[in-house]
Amino acid sequence: MFQDAKVSEPIFLRNLIIYPVEAKTENGFSVSTIEETLSAKSGEFHELETPDINEVVFENRGDNPVLVIDGEEITGSLQNRIIATSNFVAAKTSQNLSVVCVEEGRWQDIGGFRTGYCSYPQIRTILAKSLHKKIDTQQTIWHEINRKLTATKIISKTSSMHDIFNNLQDEISRYVEDFHSLNHRTIGFVGVAGNRILGCDIFANPEVYHKFENKLIRSYALDAIEYQKKIGDMTDVEQFLSAVLTTSSKKKNCTSKNIKIKGDRFLGQVLTVNNQPIHLSAFPV
Repeated sequence: MFQDAKVSEPIFLRNLIIYPVEAKTENGFSVSTIEETLSAKSGEFHELETPDINEVVFENRGDNPVLVIDGEEITGSLQNRIIATSNFVAAKTSQNLSVVCVEEGRWQDIGGFRTGYCSYPQIRTILAKSLHKKIDTQQTIWHEINRKLTATKIISKTSSMHDIFNNLQDEISRYVEDFHSLNHRTIGFVGVAGNRILGCDIFANPEVYHKFENKLIRSYALDAIEYQKKIGDMTDVEQFLSAVLTTSSKKKNCTSKNIKIKGDRFLGQVLTVNNQPIHLSAFPV
């Protein structure tokens, strides 16, 4: 999986360091995002007939498949949710998706679902942990959001992750004000803040990566705001990436669409289509 992928020269965005992951890819794989699909009105999210906090339906009426990655937020309806695991929704199909609530204080319909942000890495780490061992994912994520609200001194009537992003948009924008895009060979990146690796996201090819680039970098920036100081020794980024890719490569013959990966110091997942990796996310633990 992701053969020949390697770390290239870092990009410094204040205290957030982006280490691009480059690779030679000629797979021609192409997808739409939920933003593109909802904007074109060629698909929509909706609640189950009997609403369930942990599940929603995504209807893709378009001609293109849609990639939905772990941690992506959908807002509105009865409450804001995030996608629990990465999913590939084929054209002209509907699929039930596992979700987790990121707005503890609301269960009231305010209209249809809209797109939101991508969860910051600390929340996506919880999603990764939930794949490998039994934890109370919902309560753990609510606890993390309340911790983040306290740390950032933000008041949210419904304990909403969305409110954290909204209140810190000016600060997040300062991280990306001089950033345009990583080069055309980039398929993902490893994000670092202070001396802490936040996580990594890698995609099938540069075209797919660039569809998610801005959304992801902003999510990593939200965590970087909290890690201004360097504490402890820096973990080797190349070593981290190598361990993640080596572990994922051992899963290449799996028939499952969503493969759990686990190393000594990281957890993650790989979404595959026809046994080809489409999206990998991994986070240190």
